[in-house]
Amino acid sequence: MEVRRSLVVNSTPLETRLALLENGQVCELFIERSAHVSQVGDVYKGRVAKLLQGMQSAFVNIGGPKDGFLYLDEPEAHRLTTEDLPDEEEPETALELETLPLTLPPVKEGEELLVQVVKDPIGSKGPRLSRHISFPGRFLVFMPGIDHIGISRKITDPEERERLRQLIRSHAAPGEGFIVRTAAIGEKDEDLVSDVAFLRDLWREVQARSTTCHAPCLVWQDYRLLQKALRDLFREEVASFWVDTDEAYQEVAGFVGKLHPEWVPRVKRFTSDIPIFEAFDIEKELEQARHPKVFLKHGGSIVINQTEALVSVDVNTGKFAGKKDLEETVFHANLEAIPEIVRQLRLRNLGGIIVIDFIDMTDPAHREQVMARLQEELKRDRNHARAAAISEFGLVEMTRKRTGPSLERLLTEPCPCCDGTGRRISAETALLEVYRELVRRASHLQGATLRLSLHPDLRAAIPAEVRDGLHHLARSAGAQVVWIDRSELPRHKVQLDIQGGRPEAP
Repeated sequence: MEVRRSLVVNSTPLETRLALLENGQVCELFIERSAHVSQVGDVYKGRVAKLLQGMQSAFVNIGGPKDGFLYLDEPEAHRLTTEDLPDEEEPETALELETLPLTLPPVKEGEELLVQVVKDPIGSKGPRLSRHISFPGRFLVFMPGIDHIGISRKITDPEERERLRQLIRSHAAPGEGFIVRTAAIGEKDEDLVSDVAFLRDLWREVQARSTTCHAPCLVWQDYRLLQKALRDLFREEVASFWVDTDEAYQEVAGFVGKLHPEWVPRVKRFTSDIPIFEAFDIEKELEQARHPKVFLKHGGSIVINQTEALVSVDVNTGKFAGKKDLEETVFHANLEAIPEIVRQLRLRNLGGIIVIDFIDMTDPAHREQVMARLQEELKRDRNHARAAAISEFGLVEMTRKRTGPSLERLLTEPCPCCDGTGRRISAETALLEVYRELVRRASHLQGATLRLSLHPDLRAAIPAEVRDGLHHLARSAGAQVVWIDRSELPRHKVQLDIQGGRPEAP
């Protein structure tokens, strides 16, 4: 099925949000806030703060609140931490090559070195760094110091692949590596050669700056979100690029006019009084993406939970009844869930280890078809992903490249009431904790007043049997209970204040 793509930008002085739509549905979201600008692609002159010999790695001070993490043996680290690339993808950064031809020298504590951020800080971890610098251009990725000429595997025409390879090879100097991006298809030789010259000059500029600044310092800053979208996302298959401010329109139209004047009509200024993300139903999608449960068209559902170790995806039939036997119902429920699973992984920017719990199927042919459909849907994902076969328990283990914090981590913070667990103790548990404390002190409660302060909602939720049991205990000990409603208290906390009674032994 043909995929219609659009880009929609909501721009304000404090935040820029960009959504990639496929057939009218938002599939990827990029957010850049003025207080938290992504560092990915930025080049720093850092100082080695600490060596971790046992892990062949180091912490490098680049001037931020947390030191960056650097693998010293990056080819080996790459094999350990990055999944193999799918057949249809060509790596677009130096770290994504299967082997790194350049062996880098060892480092020592206190040494200054040039590094590039390849992953933003996530949680308690600082940014991930690399000594293999790479610069993406419009048509090429430049990798100084790496002798490698690569062609995107999405360029399938043999003659075009050979033309591009020979052209770039003839203009690459010794010690220079290039990867030809998909956007280079059909482009003029002079435009590609111009990209080579631009990227080479950029590297010379970075080298010159690095000699004049003292570590830690920022040497070169990559493009911001809107410029990155123009460079990396605005391709032939993108039918429209919507923006909601005059400034953004002038910037996008000006950039496109220099490279592809015939694409300028695709850049559209949104002028409605309705906010642009509401008009395209993006706000609604973002609200739903903050919840774990996603309902499917025919009554089934998927439940997505993100943990420190992995992301779990559970497929449920729900109200999906089917028309034949149970096996067919389960098979079609699993098939229907797959496109939405992949879309949600992209939209929520979930990476690392992902486990999908499909509904059990007994027919091997059905299991094969489900896996084939999953592999087909993953081809739409710009992030590198790999899925293993369905296990005997109906589980699919897969990995997906992390590119920064997930949407959940970006938009939310841990709940102060439950400390981020998503659960709190029940009303019954809260009162039973008080009950056990009173049992322990029962011999000293004669004549005491037991003041129980709690939220009105918590008091209303206490089971009658538990409440009656507490009153019975108090009467047996010669005490009385006073309930005090306090709406400012958390809904899971009961404060016990014992007034009077017999003093306890010190």
